[in-house]
Amino acid sequence: MKVHAILLGCGLAVCGLTHCASEGPPPAGSIRLVDPVAVAYNNKAKAAESRKDWKGAIKQYKYLIERCPLAQETPAARFRLGQLYEMTNDPIAAFEAYQKLVEKHHGSELYKAALDRQLAIALAAANGALKNKVFWLWDVNMDPAIVIKWLNSIRDNAPYNELAAMTTYVLGKYLIDRDRPDEARMAYQKLVENYPQSKYAPEAQLMVARIWSDSHTKGNQNQVNLANAQEAYEEFCLRFPDHPDAKKAREGVSSMRSLLVRQQLDVGEYYLTRAKDMNAAVFCFEDVIRNEAQNPEAAAKARKHLAAIRGHAAKQGNATAKADKQ
Repeated sequence: MKVHAILLGCGLAVCGLTHCASEGPPPAGSIRLVDPVAVAYNNKAKAAESRKDWKGAIKQYKYLIERCPLAQETPAARFRLGQLYEMTNDPIAAFEAYQKLVEKHHGSELYKAALDRQLAIALAAANGALKNKVFWLWDVNMDPAIVIKWLNSIRDNAPYNELAAMTTYVLGKYLIDRDRPDEARMAYQKLVENYPQSKYAPEAQLMVARIWSDSHTKGNQNQVNLANAQEAYEEFCLRFPDHPDAKKAREGVSSMRSLLVRQQLDVGEYYLTRAKDMNAAVFCFEDVIRNEAQNPEAAAKARKHLAAIRGHAAKQGNATAKADKQ
């Protein structure tokens, strides 16, 4: 009787290890050491590959993944699925297959390999080397929304790794190349804030400053953008005083200060010639003179304007005095 009980128990245990996902989910945390259904799908997929029947192989690997998600063959099936999608020129599906492996199989020995393949796909797309078919006829660059999504996914997959800093840096450059400076600046800023020790951080900080500087001629935020650029250059000097580009940053600080003084002169000239607000004009010109060291040329012009304003005011005062005497 004891022998029968033992045999029955062993049989139940084997059934628990071998039944496939289609028969109902197993207890959380369990694994299947042997899954005959998964093995069958895997064998069919490999047989299709041996015949170079890539579509057939993809189909069998998808069956394995969908119906036996906890089988020991599943991580390798996901990885091979990604490879087959790459071979058949479907980078979007390939990236997604690798993403599923990364999300669902953290402990897999293929985890890093999947990340590496995702990186290769995303970099090829960002560099313009990876094309996408339109109506199976024309090759075009990948949709920027997809490339941005890929780069962000890689960053989020390895948030504490140098890989995250690198993909964020690539994202910033990709956005700059597509004339999206505000988004690029935010990407670079995030890199500096989240990965200050990264080798990409100094150049990212410099790019933040340059983007602010380049944007000072756009819109009506000239002085604000110049002030932000100056602050970004100053932050570079504080964070990376010994970096080879520290001299460029110091020069940037001086340049922004000079431009800010010039902007103040322009504002004063506006009040003088267009708004006819002498008090406001005097205030601006005096401020320019106080910052003469930053822009001597602007200060010289401000002095001339002040002299003219005061001379005009003196003439008006004399004329008023004569009229009062008469």
